[in-house]
Amino acid sequence: MTSHEFDVAVVGGGPGGSAAAKKCAECGLKTVLLEKARLPRNKVCSGMIFGEMAQAIVTEQFGDPPREILTTPPYLLGIKFHAQNAETVAVERRTPFAWRKDFDYWLNQVSQRAGVELWDRAKITGVVEEDNRYILNLEKDDRAQLLRARFLIGADGAISIVRKALFPSIEMRYQLAVRLCYQGSLTLEHEYAHYFGFPDLMSFAVNFKGDISLLEITPLPSQKDGSEIVQRAHEWLAADYGFSPDNKLLWRDGCFSPYWSRGSFSSLFPIARNNALLVGDAAGLIKPVTGEGISTAIKSGIMAAEAIIKAQQEDKKAEEFYLSEALDTFAPLETIYPPAGIMREKARQGMDSFLKQQKEIFSLSIGIL
Repeated sequence: MTSHEFDVAVVGGGPGGSAAAKKCAECGLKTVLLEKARLPRNKVCSGMIFGEMAQAIVTEQFGDPPREILTTPPYLLGIKFHAQNAETVAVERRTPFAWRKDFDYWLNQVSQRAGVELWDRAKITGVVEEDNRYILNLEKDDRAQLLRARFLIGADGAISIVRKALFPSIEMRYQLAVRLCYQGSLTLEHEYAHYFGFPDLMSFAVNFKGDISLLEITPLPSQKDGSEIVQRAHEWLAADYGFSPDNKLLWRDGCFSPYWSRGSFSSLFPIARNNALLVGDAAGLIKPVTGEGISTAIKSGIMAAEAIIKAQQEDKKAEEFYLSEALDTFAPLETIYPPAGIMREKARQGMDSFLKQQKEIFSLSIGIL
């Protein structure tokens, strides 16, 4: 079995993993970024970075997204909130817009140029901590390999093998995100993302990339696979926005993301143990309301790298620096989201009231991070 030695091993080639690995490499740490899929790899996500601070972090750490990785339109003007028998409201926010496959691969390449060793098709099969080192068993190029690192960062998504190794007795709650991609357009402004809400709090979103219309839903556990939402979305879009049963379904896909609930940030899911740290979805860090995870992933990835750098300099555990910083950074997100009971009351008062509240919450969310 081939054995490799690194200062830092980062598992997961998404935005959080790239940000963490790049920062570590720039500070002189021998760093490897491990991704189980072949790069560039697909990712189910809207590909929008709404927050002003998040956009600034991307530019600061990686530069301005190049035009070739952006879609058509390359920038959104904002998001519009729709409800039947209610006036549409909008949040104006110029937003870079990309397929995540292209955006993430750009981040991978920038990290690689910073000195990160990038391994794709590297599937982790086991993680153990031994003698102040993390030993990763993995399969790469159809061969079993062994990797040792002093520091470990888990950026491997909601169903994280690193988290399971660190906290085997703790279960994270998941939610399913479903995306249906159609050939053909609708009579909606392509320069905006669109959110549609029902009085019973069911919802769906629509956005456009080139000549593809994307319908996105995140069903509640009680809604099973979301088929009821899809049916009602089809009916609404057909009645008001030109959707036709003849619109060809190009593909349907989905993924799991952390299930956010009140108390998620104040209690903060265990995200660190000794010199192993979790970032992004692996740490349960996803923004409420918007469901956006790119900004929290990149921010937590950078924070994890900074904690590792301090730990090495002061000969301490990285968790000592990471935990308090993460709580201070992400706990304020919890204050923006009201209990479901208040939202239902707003819906009972009328969908105009409900949409105005959604606009206010969304504006607060993108303003924090």
